[in-house]
Amino acid sequence: MSIPIPRTDCTSISIFSTIGFGSEFEILKRIYDKAIGEWRMAETLGRLDEVISSIDELCRECSLEGWDGYEAPPIAEDACYEAKRFIRSLPLSFPMPEIVPEPNGGIGLEWSKGDRLIFVASVSGKNEIVYAGLFGMNKSHGTEYFGETLPTAIVENLKRLNF
Repeated sequence: MSIPIPRTDCTSISIFSTIGFGSEFEILKRIYDKAIGEWRMAETLGRLDEVISSIDELCRECSLEGWDGYEAPPIAEDACYEAKRFIRSLPLSFPMPEIVPEPNGGIGLEWSKGDRLIFVASVSGKNEIVYAGLFGMNKSHGTEYFGETLPTAIVENLKRLNF
């Protein structure tokens, strides 16, 4: 039998204790883990759908030459496909980026956590990712081949933002 102990410092279910014993504790822990896991998955997948929709919308809005008021080429259809593939390749624990059109016909994916914590990746439908990051006083930039999975360099740079 488990003995309940009242806690006054517990402000939400997310502070569920991971220390306990007894069969009741194990049952509660499984229920908690499943509920929180489903909630996080639903939140992440909901945001994923939202970002995919925003890529589709951006591609429609920027489908004609001069979409920027100057002479920018239309966003390439392959860039739209590649941006969605990039988003779907992100680890579920990572936040979704802001999506921006680029005047060269590509799509930029931006993460920002303040003035000096920024990472931008750009896709143009050529199976490559051009990226640049500012991490405090450190900088990173380069080009990576985008094959079946997200390149390790991209994932490692995103981790530097401390999500």
